[in-house]
Amino acid sequence: MGRTYWKLLLLILTTFAVSLLFSGGSTAASTNLRYLAINVGNASPQYGCWEYKLCRAQDVQNLRNYIATWNPDVIMLSEVYRAAQLTGTANNGPILPAGYTGMCGESRDRNTGALVSWDASNASHEHECVAWKTSRLTYVEGSAKSAYGRNDSYGKSNCNYDFTGFRVKLVLDGGSTMTAVAVHPDSGNSSCRTEEIGRYWSTLADGSSVIIGGDWNTDSDSQIQRPGSFNINYLRGQHWNIANHSNEYSAVYLGGLLKYKYDHTFSNFGSGCTTCGGAYGTANLTYGSALGSYDGHPRADAGEGMDHRQILVDLTFP
Repeated sequence: MGRTYWKLLLLILTTFAVSLLFSGGSTAASTNLRYLAINVGNASPQYGCWEYKLCRAQDVQNLRNYIATWNPDVIMLSEVYRAAQLTGTANNGPILPAGYTGMCGESRDRNTGALVSWDASNASHEHECVAWKTSRLTYVEGSAKSAYGRNDSYGKSNCNYDFTGFRVKLVLDGGSTMTAVAVHPDSGNSSCRTEEIGRYWSTLADGSSVIIGGDWNTDSDSQIQRPGSFNINYLRGQHWNIANHSNEYSAVYLGGLLKYKYDHTFSNFGSGCTTCGGAYGTANLTYGSALGSYDGHPRADAGEGMDHRQILVDLTFP
């Protein structure tokens, strides 16, 4: 009887230890999140797009196909033509396939702050947007917020007002609340850009579960100003803490004559997931994030039409 007892106890302890080993020491299920950050514009004069924003039918279609194929939960966009293009038929829209909705920053007059038309002069316009998959996420009413171009005395003379940051808060799977921030600071003036990025962090990227990314128009750490609490999801070829590829360029102009590392993504929660593809019906992201046209990952524009290469990120968290 004694031997049987001890054998049974040993079996129970061994089974428990093995279960801990294969569960990572936790019995709680992890949650996955996939998000996309993309500048959809093109600076080519031959396209004839207003302010070089997204306007060609084939580019909108290719982007919509990419979203439908890779199924991101959240999308942060910059250089959208106007808000009505996101879910409506304006300017060859919709950008989003079925199962998605989204919002863009409001067009506000630079001097008065009044709400004005999407194409008003001296206004912020509606170029930065956040979209989400309706089966997993719901919008937190009143959470939409923009950070417009620098607008002090220096800014009024030197900075573009319609380079903006935009955020929304979303409830994921009916439980936790997260913040998604699309960024697009001034492209031509570093003083404008640095001030604007500072406000993205201080006024938009609040909360314990934040994803932030897009076209930062810089590869300078001093301008990006990443807080220590935010992890690199993708930065200048660095994929989380998993891999670093020095030959990746996210912004390409003049057929490759000019190449820059301008597009970056960060989060203050989660870790890179290299095995989450199955949850989205796609291949895994080998390094937890992927830049379009590198490591076998396709471009969102199917090969031509956009200056910037998109960043797709898979993360997982308890």
